[in-house]
Parts: sequence; C-alpha cells; structure tokens
Amino acid sequence: MFSFFKSQQSKQNRIIEFLSNQVAVDIHSHLLPGIDDGSPDIETSLLLIEGLQNMGFKKLITTPHIRMEVYPNTPTIIREKLADVKKATLQKGLNVELDASSEYYIDDNFTELLQNEEIIPFPQPRYILAEYPMIAPLMNFEQRVFEMTKRGYTPIIAHPERYRYWHKTPEAFERLKDLGCLLQLNILAIEGYYGPDIKDCAKYLLKNKLYDLIGTDLHHERHLGRLKKLGELNKEMQILENYNFKNKQLFMDV
Repeated sequence: MFSFFKSQQSKQNRIIEFLSNQVAVDIHSHLLPGIDDGSPDIETSLLLIEGLQNMGFKKLITTPHIRMEVYPNTPTIIREKLADVKKATLQKGLNVELDASSEYYIDDNFTELLQNEEIIPFPQPRYILAEYPMIAPLMNFEQRVFEMTKRGYTPIIAHPERYRYWHKTPEAFERLKDLGCLLQLNILAIEGYYGPDIKDCAKYLLKNKLYDLIGTDLHHERHLGRLKKLGELNKEMQILENYNFKNKQLFMDV
C-alpha cells in the first residue's frame, strides 16, 4: 500500500516538475469571477489559482472570453476584476503573479475592436490570444490574421487541435505559422480530455513542431483534477517534457 501511494505521488510530482521548470507561465485560463464560463465567484477563483500554484505555475495570465453576443467584456471590466482577484490573493497569502488579457473570438465585432484599439493584449506588448469558431472554418481566416499583424499584433491561436474541420487538412496549421501566428496547445488535449481525435491532432502538431506555447484553458475544478492525472501517462509526459514550449521564454520576465 505504501509503495502504491509513493508511486502516485511520484507521478503527480512529474507533472508539477514539468509545469514548474519548463512552462512556469499559464497563458490561457478563465479565473476572473462572473464574467464568462469560468470561475463563477471570487471563492472559486482563489481555489483555482491556489490549485494552479500548487501544480507549479509561477505566473498566470488569465484570459476571459470576449465574444459580444455572449461575453461582452471590455478592457475596463477585465482590469477591474483582475484588481479584485489580486487583492483577494494577497489577503489569502497566495504567492503567484497574476495578469490578464483576453481570449478573443474572431468575428466582425473583433475587427471593430481592432480598428478602435479597444484591445487588452498580453503584458508582452502586442500578443493576442485568438479563438476561431469550433463548428465551421472562417472563409477568410487568413484575412483575419492580416487584420491583426498589420496593426503590429502577433496572434496566438488558441487550441488549434480542437478545430476539427482542419484535422483532414493539416496544411492549414502550417499556413497559420507561415502567416506569423503562434500556436497554443491545450495541455488536456494530450491527456485525452477532449476526445481521441483531438488528442491525435495534438500529437501530430507536437511531432511536427508546430506548437509554440502551452496553456491549461482552466475553467473549473474538473480541469485541475485531469491535469493532475496527466502525470500518470508516461508516453504523453515524455512528449511534453521533450518539447520546447516558449511560455517561460516569452512571458516569465514580463
């Protein structure tokens, strides 16, 4: 019995060591309370932040959705919520650096936000986390990238492995890279959380060195639980440990 618990602890330590030493910064999460489909209240925010800190993260750049018909957030709303959460983490004694940007849904409203410079980019200037539709591809997805890059932004494409419409045309991922985008893996994709086809796509993108960044896309406690279980998957952990993610390089000292 003792050896079983020791083995389980060793597996959990493996994912903690990977996140602490090789990643350090989570660039995709939903930790601000009550403004999207992530944390519903400040108590949950603190629970999730403490959980991510315990998993090894030293810095969290949280990214609430901006999608006007569902989550009509603004830079002002996000900054105010961030200030509330920072105050609460200090009161609780949590030792993790917090910042915020947004996960932008790429639609016509996003174009308007760009034109009006109503953007809250990453703390590293001019990075934007961009989410494409899940169901069907944008006919003008390349033009949407140009809209960002011509204004000096670098798009980070959130969880490209989840866009099933590109699974049979993987050249689309390479095209995004050619256009100057960075690609961000949802870490739970490699664990199998989103399904076997998405896991296979994530493994393909990892094998072909198309990812630049990794994120949790954390919304709730279930994600924390599955993140801990990832340490039990030896082959998947080997893939992650041998990959050069740029989170720490790009965002740790910003």
